[in-house]
Amino acid sequence: MCRRQLLRLLCLVLWGLGCVACAKSATTPKTPEDYLRLGDQELGQKRETQARKYYEQLLEQYPDSDLKAQAQLRIAEALYREENYLEAQFEYQKFLELYPLHPLASRAQFQVGMCHVQRVQALDRSQIHTKEALVAFRTFRSRYPQDALMAQAEEQIQFLRQRLADHELAIARFYYRKQAYHAAIGRFLNVIQVYPDVPAIAEALYLLAASYRAEENYRKAHGVLQLLVERFPASSYGVQARTQLRDLPPTGITLQ
Repeated sequence: MCRRQLLRLLCLVLWGLGCVACAKSATTPKTPEDYLRLGDQELGQKRETQARKYYEQLLEQYPDSDLKAQAQLRIAEALYREENYLEAQFEYQKFLELYPLHPLASRAQFQVGMCHVQRVQALDRSQIHTKEALVAFRTFRSRYPQDALMAQAEEQIQFLRQRLADHELAIARFYYRKQAYHAAIGRFLNVIQVYPDVPAIAEALYLLAASYRAEENYRKAHGVLQLLVERFPASSYGVQARTQLRDLPPTGITLQ
């Protein structure tokens, strides 16, 4: 190889090394803004773990930065996207503790509720996350009544209340089928008193009356059937209730 070719090859090698150095310099964060930008890029590419590293480095290296709050919230968001809901909830709550008056606090409170929603179990299992989610969204509603997420929060509240009612009603049905009427009555009453606006309320009233009738408490059965007829006259339960009112033993109460 001649001297001219060697020089040309050396120039190409040096040029390549320079390009690598420039590229590395362009992606090496030097400011809080760089860390946040690179983290956002990684998050946008669904590389949540790498994104969290940038956000965490921002918090570690620039503890006085004005971007700390955003980095903290983005750590929680990355964990949520990774479906690591327990840790995400912790980070959202940490944000609320550190920055309770921040404009993004409403988002963090909403997401605390969503972390619980994602862990809601089947109706025949414990509904602790359903209850915790309901608490979180009610807290959101009381603290941020004008927030853009309010409509979604209300939808979640309705969904969670319905789920808790369905859970309670499932337990009541179980006791009713087992002819454990005293236990069933307590559960049916709880559904009616705590969730009076859920769609299953007519069924709860009907089975409550049936439980009273099975215990030969005809006066209470009559009162519940009468209420069922008044509230749901056109429903199948209302029609059956009117028939059963006529078939009950005398109670001294006149059917209107």
